[in-house]
Amino acid sequence: MEHVHRCTSVLRPLIAEGEPEGLPLAEKAINDLMDATPAPRQKASLESVQAIVQAQRDAAEGSQLCFADTINDYIEKLMRSFE
Repeated sequence: MEHVHRCTSVLRPLIAEGEPEGLPLAEKAINDLMDATPAPRQKASLESVQAIVQAQRDAAEGSQLCFADTINDYIEKLMRSFE
């Protein structure tokens, strides 16, 4: 869970800012999570991050909403690799 916490601690302020320039940092945080998480637990870790992103998305508006949706799309793309 430490890796999930580290990832979401990067994502939360990026979503709050909602600036497109933050997208590479968001993707890096998610990729770092994947690299640090053993393969059998990667899907569960992504689901945990996605739930946190979704909760923040529900309270977002404007550029924050768009940013959260973009992060969610990236997570969904990674999730498809587990199917």
